[in-house]
Amino acid sequence: MRPKIGITSYFVKKEELNRPQIRGLPGQDLMVSTMDYSRSVLKAGGLPLPIPLIDEVEYINEIVKEMDGFILAGGTDVNPMNFNAPIKSSLKQINPERDRFELRLLSEILAQRKPVLGICRGFQLINVFFGGSLYQDISENDLTIQEHFCKMLPKYSPCHPLKISTDSKLYSVMKNEDLLVNSFHHQAINDLGEGLQEFGSTKGGVIELIEHKDYPFLMAVQWHPEMMADKYPRQLKVFKLLIENC
Repeated sequence: MRPKIGITSYFVKKEELNRPQIRGLPGQDLMVSTMDYSRSVLKAGGLPLPIPLIDEVEYINEIVKEMDGFILAGGTDVNPMNFNAPIKSSLKQINPERDRFELRLLSEILAQRKPVLGICRGFQLINVFFGGSLYQDISENDLTIQEHFCKMLPKYSPCHPLKISTDSKLYSVMKNEDLLVNSFHHQAINDLGEGLQEFGSTKGGVIELIEHKDYPFLMAVQWHPEMMADKYPRQLKVFKLLIENC
């Protein structure tokens, strides 16, 4: 049987940005999950199951019990209040409900010792969960001259090079220290969370790959392998690594 992989989803509130609602009926909140995640998980040998934001203890406990592994997916900015920092003007859209739900979900995932992969926002959320902090905007902090939000390119297009450590779990399947990755983020890790180890970064020093040193399988990447997998099948190995550890 295929391992069941739970994938966190966008929570689109009925009043979000006060824009006209283009799906559903007036007054309905929506769960949105981009197909890239589900297609990548299926191709890698898993059964993708998007997770709605239902912030109830019993639901969270049961969904973690039923799944074999998890992906904390991309999305809106992580609220700086989660790491005790004031909000700056450079911050973009945040969703406090999603932050709260996913932090609780991650706590239960770890309690039940299930494997987890973080992608982009999920990468940042994992760092915050373990007590780390984020730069609210890369350009504001002059971290690098490399562009990290490459909306001028197709979603699958490489945007910058990345070097990964030969000690990392990802290297064990990639067999290469040098990767070209896409990029759609403007927040970045500042202080690394407790127990987390940096295993990949850009030439400018932006951390892009982390793993937990003690947990059986907790890995997170700052780029979007699910968007690259169709054009660059090597990126599918990120998902295969998760599924192999289920």
